[in-house]
Amino acid sequence: MNKSVLKETINASREKIWEVLFNQYGDIHNPTMPTSNYMHGASKGELNCERHCMFNDKLFVDEKITKATINESVTIVVTKHNLPFLKDMSATYELSTIDKDVIEVKMTSINTFSLGFMKYLMRGQLRKAVATHLFGMKYFIETGKTVNKDNYSEIFKNYK
Repeated sequence: MNKSVLKETINASREKIWEVLFNQYGDIHNPTMPTSNYMHGASKGELNCERHCMFNDKLFVDEKITKATINESVTIVVTKHNLPFLKDMSATYELSTIDKDVIEVKMTSINTFSLGFMKYLMRGQLRKAVATHLFGMKYFIETGKTVNKDNYSEIFKNYK
């Protein structure tokens, strides 16, 4: 098992962050994920809502919201995927107030691997992907603009 904990400080209200994190769950705010679509007729985030995410022409995950406390935390579990060497994946996002309209989003990602030693080889790659995702969400919430794989490096370098 590999557990990663990453944090991102977002300058927005808890409600605005929750809107993007939970209610807009099927929308794309992740530079590493070009497409995300709701599944089973869903049109917004809710408990047991599922989405299908494509990372490129071949790699995908299907994931489901399994637990949520409004404006506090949400847990997402991958139900199906074709990512090499990964077995089980889940993430919990927790919101903590730092100051008025300054919220820390802590994401705890837990992954298991089909080959145990792969956790050592993939740890850095997974951590970088999570950090990229959190920054993309922060940027979207604070600016209303999306980050993609083509503009990520430039935006990340220049955005403060």
